[in-house]
Amino acid sequence: MLSNRQFNLLTFLLGTLLFSACDEDKGGNPCESDFDQRSLFINVADNIVIPAYTELADELATLGLAAEAFTQNPGISQLESLRTAFENAYIRWQQAAQFEFGPAEQQMLRSRFNNFPVDVQELDAKVQSGDFSLDNPDSYSQGFPALDYILYGIAETDAMVLDLLSSQEGYRNYVLAITGDMEQRAQAVLKSWKEEGYREAFVENTGTAAGTALSLLINNLNEHYEFIKRDKLGIPSGVTTLGITFPEKVEAYYSGISLNLAEEALNAAEGLFLGRNVQTGADGPGLDDYLQAVNATKEGQNLSTLIEGQFDKAKEALGQIAGPLSSAIETDNPGVVNAYNEVTKQLVNIKTDMPSVLCVAITYVDNASDSD
Repeated sequence: MLSNRQFNLLTFLLGTLLFSACDEDKGGNPCESDFDQRSLFINVADNIVIPAYTELADELATLGLAAEAFTQNPGISQLESLRTAFENAYIRWQQAAQFEFGPAEQQMLRSRFNNFPVDVQELDAKVQSGDFSLDNPDSYSQGFPALDYILYGIAETDAMVLDLLSSQEGYRNYVLAITGDMEQRAQAVLKSWKEEGYREAFVENTGTAAGTALSLLINNLNEHYEFIKRDKLGIPSGVTTLGITFPEKVEAYYSGISLNLAEEALNAAEGLFLGRNVQTGADGPGLDDYLQAVNATKEGQNLSTLIEGQFDKAKEALGQIAGPLSSAIETDNPGVVNAYNEVTKQLVNIKTDMPSVLCVAITYVDNASDSD
């Protein structure tokens, strides 16, 4: 089996060959296509990216208010409201997570919001010391995973969680620090897209070279998809670790919503490919239309149709898992591995075939620990 680095090298070499002489099976020379890239970028910006960040910022604002209400008056109803706001924001994050370029890259949202699994020892040490700084983007004691542990995992029962949060001000203050930081960063990204010119720069950034809007979309779609495959499914299920399972390494381990998050992330990837409006669900100009315009085929079949079909298979496989995901890994790991396999089958379509036919190079670097 090829290592990721070998796979990336093979992808690069294939891409280089296809850029110099586009394969006839891929429909001629798509590098010279007259497809209206701006229509694609306008749809992605106005109907996917900006609404995704708007909804995320709104949910984080609600989360911040719930955190303040709980801090001022710790009680079971306030804790339930805080947990609900946390779960809603975590779900909304899955849509925005795949746009880690431009303003989001400057804010380093992905690492600050969702480095998991949480480092419990580091988190507890910060709380005990009163160190609520969030300056390290590589920390595993901040963002959603930290909230997941504090709100659900610091004690065995809800009553014990409430008692501990009520009696230890450090945890409550850290929740305020985390939610405030996340809200500020999401608002900064949204403002950059809407008010500071990034949306216009993105729409006008046509072409296929590295750094163009098309390259950013394809690379970030793939990196996001790799994250679903490896971190959400592969590592916990043991696929990447010689069959040794780690159910405690799933996303949102303590709240038990990891399966919901994986499904939302996969839906988001499909939505970006189809150009699907985040708010209405209507399909607009997407990467699927680009592939259709250049008559992209694979082994005699329409490439866009193949990709859509594999998204359906991956979603179906995830839907057959009985959550929470951590429990499924222990009781039905073959089902989780099957979902991993169906997710993985898409990679050759979107990471090798689609970039090569659209003359875009894969430029991101995979996690070195991804050995599958």
